[in-house]
Amino acid sequence: MTRKVLVIAPHPDDAEFFAGGTLARMARDGAEITILIATGGEKGSFEIDARRLKEVRRIEALRAAAVLGVREVSFLDHPDGELDRLPPGHLRAQLMRAIRERKPDILFTFDPFAPFEDHPDHRAVAFAALEAANFAPYPLHHPEQLEEGLSPHYVIERYFFSKDTSYANKAVDIEETLEVKIAALLEHKSQLAFLFEDWIRQAELTGEGIEGMLAAGGGSRRDEDWARGMAWVVRQRARADGAAAGLRFAERFRYSNPAAQRPAVKRWQ
Repeated sequence: MTRKVLVIAPHPDDAEFFAGGTLARMARDGAEITILIATGGEKGSFEIDARRLKEVRRIEALRAAAVLGVREVSFLDHPDGELDRLPPGHLRAQLMRAIRERKPDILFTFDPFAPFEDHPDHRAVAFAALEAANFAPYPLHHPEQLEEGLSPHYVIERYFFSKDTSYANKAVDIEETLEVKIAALLEHKSQLAFLFEDWIRQAELTGEGIEGMLAAGGGSRRDEDWARGMAWVVRQRARADGAAAGLRFAERFRYSNPAAQRPAVKRWQ
């Protein structure tokens, strides 16, 4: 039976950064994958205005998804950096609808309990996605969705990713799909160029690490050099995550299967 996968991400490129190798592997094995992106990611640039950047990043997300073998990319189009300003419960309801519509067997999203998460969009999506997955099976939560023809749905497996992998309990071997992940990430040209420039600027301010960053990128800030530099960064993280699990290259997650983790019911004697 074909497995359905739903990735709930705050921004274009989050899915590829944190789970691209695993998603490419699942797609290769026949999974139907949907990436749902909460914002337009329109504030991540030093050079492109927000309106144009939103359009660029949408195109980049579609191209990256095609590289991974993702079936569908969908956008909620909330303002970048402002998910924490939405009305309480609004994002959760939207994500619950997405779960009931697509009925995934597997969910990928940010870990709500990961330490040191400093981005409000990451935190907002993490908690809203977890709550949506928890409540989607229950018909009295947002019954208007059921009246529209949707039905309750239980997500069996959950993969939570984060910048800090202290709580990771599952590693996925991505040696065969690492280059696919990198190729997909490199489709996010506007964001990777922005991140590479941002890291260099921070290194210049602190006076630390600038030589390593520039060396990884070939010695300059040209397009081909930031691409080489970002590929190097991705390989370094995959190598470190692999080493922690006895693999050459890996992605690490906090994996949860609530059904399997439920204690057995004991009958009173």
